[in-house]
Amino acid sequence: MNLRRVLLALGCGAFMSVAVFAQTSGRVVKVRPAEPVYKLKAGSAVEAALSIDIEEGYHINSNRPAESFLIPTALKLQPLKGLIVARVVYPKAKLQKFTFSEKPMSVYEGKALLKFSARAMPSLGAGNHVLKGKLTVQACNNEQCLRPQTIDVEIPFEVTK
Repeated sequence: MNLRRVLLALGCGAFMSVAVFAQTSGRVVKVRPAEPVYKLKAGSAVEAALSIDIEEGYHINSNRPAESFLIPTALKLQPLKGLIVARVVYPKAKLQKFTFSEKPMSVYEGKALLKFSARAMPSLGAGNHVLKGKLTVQACNNEQCLRPQTIDVEIPFEVTK
């Protein structure tokens, strides 16, 4: 890590007051499945998505932040026996320049949809199932970054034969 990056990281930290440091990104980032329940037949697939709502005035780093020391948005889905999940497709990020950064940052603002397809194998029993995962985010505004947070997510599936 070069001196410029260290100074940038220290400068960002200097903007945080004790009260802000205690706040987490989960306060301004709300996560939910894009649909209340995903319905599919055994042996078929469905396109699913996780919706991230970011409070106005804040952004989160994209899954590929511009600097290696920034916390990327990352969704890790836990295996569910009988459900095959394709890799997560992240939305296109916005390049935005902030006063605290020399170069534009790769961020999401407003609403972001993380998409993936899920295939129910014939071995997955009919009924309700929940795909669990963890979403890591770090929310920032134009002056400060909140503590990163890993948010538990649950995506419901209803499988029919």
